[in-house]
Amino acid sequence: MDFLAVHSLLLREPNLLLPLLDLSNINRRDSELYQNKILDNHQHLVLSDSGKLIHIVKGKLLQQINNAGQKKQTVNAIWMENDFIFHNVFHNDEYEYVALGSVELAIYDAKTVLQELSQQPFFPDLLIDILKRQEFHFYRYAHMLTQSTQERVIDMIKLLSKKGDTGYHIPKMVNYLLLSKCCQISPHTAKKVVSELELDGKIIVDREQSILVYDSDDSGL
Repeated sequence: MDFLAVHSLLLREPNLLLPLLDLSNINRRDSELYQNKILDNHQHLVLSDSGKLIHIVKGKLLQQINNAGQKKQTVNAIWMENDFIFHNVFHNDEYEYVALGSVELAIYDAKTVLQELSQQPFFPDLLIDILKRQEFHFYRYAHMLTQSTQERVIDMIKLLSKKGDTGYHIPKMVNYLLLSKCCQISPHTAKKVVSELELDGKIIVDREQSILVYDSDDSGL
């Protein structure tokens, strides 16, 4: 078997980096190498320009990028539980991070982590996984710009909601302002789309809980 065939067979749930970090000898008592942070809803994560490895232990973290010479911030990615973010490791950019709900983070010095993990035989596989994940986010948001506003809102609600028996239970943090930012549309348009979904019966409000009901494209039906 060739290298890529072996690579595809490796166990990587939830990802390959997590077990490699567990096997490493990184000193988590050294505050310059490791920090644990708890963020409240909408709280910003402030990081230095030096390279950091951010592990989303719990929750969701929105990544924004400041456009050069503009005040507008563009959503670059939404990172989920057990995702890893390489902050200013491969290139420097004006990234900002915002907690979506309660978020727990483990933050490592990236240079120390990469030096430690480079001794592992699976280090090349790790680099491949990192590139695939970054490529996934790039194509997700590039594809989003080809969709209608309603398709964008529906996909974003699914991403940010909890899947239940009847549909996607929408948390209160998913408001018009957040949807407009994530979908690259105006708050007025986001509010209009949600109202249309409610009129069409695609979003129902039950005891103050909004639910995006399943459609024919959802699996398990």
